[in-house]
Amino acid sequence: MTASSVPRWNPWLALAERDDIELWFASLGGDRGRWVRSAEGDEIVLEVSLARRARAEVLAHELVHAERGVGWPLATVATMQLEEERVWRIALDRLAPPAEVLAFVRRRSAVAPVTALDVADEFDLSVEAARRVLRLALVRSPRPPEGGGPALSG
Repeated sequence: MTASSVPRWNPWLALAERDDIELWFASLGGDRGRWVRSAEGDEIVLEVSLARRARAEVLAHELVHAERGVGWPLATVATMQLEEERVWRIALDRLAPPAEVLAFVRRRSAVAPVTALDVADEFDLSVEAARRVLRLALVRSPRPPEGGGPALSG
């Protein structure tokens, strides 16, 4: 639970609410996840070897693909490159809402510089995803007042 007592978005609960999506685990030969739409419904396949946090992140990503409905084979390579960025941004925003990330960074940076590991632990993310969340937060946040603002480190 967050400070506001509102539960964070949980991709596993979101999946449980979708009876039109089947989830499978398999060795994907380098891919981390895959979403496929067919006449029978949607199917998400996650790489079986993913760690717990990465598994939730990739599930979130594939659920957003299913919601948006943009994918192979109808979309072009250029469309999919843009779509991948959009989908990751949406998925990470749900897992680590931007306002909550900024509030955490402000609180935590009063004590010491905030690292990706701090964000990963706070929002139950992989360090890789936490780095991305921090980059997005920095891009979105207004410039800090002169002489102040959150302190971030690697």
